[in-house]
Amino acid sequence: MPNAYVIGLGKSGNAAARLLKREGWQVTVSDRGTTTALQQQQLELNADGIKVSLGDSFRPDAKRPDLIVVSPGVPWDASNLTRARALGIETIGEMELAWRHLQPCPWIGITGTNGKTTTTALIAAIFQSAGFHAPAFGNIGLAACEVAMMNPKPDWAIAELSSYQIESSGAIAPRIGIWTTFTPDHLARHRTLANYFNIKAHLLQQSEQQIFNGDDPYLRNIGEAQSFPVSADACWTSIKGKSDLVGNPDLGAYIQDGWAIVQGKAIVEVSSLRMPGAHNQQNLLMSVAAAHFAGIDREAIQRAIAQFQG
Repeated sequence: MPNAYVIGLGKSGNAAARLLKREGWQVTVSDRGTTTALQQQQLELNADGIKVSLGDSFRPDAKRPDLIVVSPGVPWDASNLTRARALGIETIGEMELAWRHLQPCPWIGITGTNGKTTTTALIAAIFQSAGFHAPAFGNIGLAACEVAMMNPKPDWAIAELSSYQIESSGAIAPRIGIWTTFTPDHLARHRTLANYFNIKAHLLQQSEQQIFNGDDPYLRNIGEAQSFPVSADACWTSIKGKSDLVGNPDLGAYIQDGWAIVQGKAIVEVSSLRMPGAHNQQNLLMSVAAAHFAGIDREAIQRAIAQFQG
């Protein structure tokens, strides 16, 4: 029986451990914490045949498992993980474990410093309005491995991805990738702005269809300078009209005369979204663009937007 080690408990670690156990792995979970909530999870997992070691740090030289799965809160460059990779132990994030079990379900991956939670929720609402089994998960809602254990499997996987999750899950290749905003953040973990940028950029580079917020100053500069490998058919968005779009304007999404328009097609009136602010108009545009590329009809989009509460 193959041996897996899950580092970090909580929602993600718990789900990863249960998925691995279901798939026939011998599973051990370690967490430095000893809180009452973790102790309760320990009891529940132990009852299901999963060993949990609290107040403990993983030591790769002593354990040598076949697979290590890392929860998002665990630094990817922690010395024990660096050592494990040097020893040739396969080490992945909880999100990548879910990715492996959700094939060939198409993914929409949403990342960004701000705006990604609202955009993810909007997209999930639209897809569900259209009749799809399309749960939101990751940095919002369910843990990724909870979705991987669903039966039946989702029609679409709507994943909000933090830099922590992308960093440890390099194989994820969404059908549609969305980058909402970019400002300096999480530098205590990622060290430099360039490293933080490159982590998020990786997700978009892996995406079949790219959507970028063209009103975000940093992303706009990148797009105009063509210093980022944007695909030829990338969709740039702007709430300021078609004339303000980066890239090929015929491929973009924009607001004109009160309508959200994607590739020349008027989809939904902006006033139907009951959330104030220019930033929410931008979230609307990116969400509608994703639905358009997924082939969802405008009636389902309009219905979802009108009912969305935020």
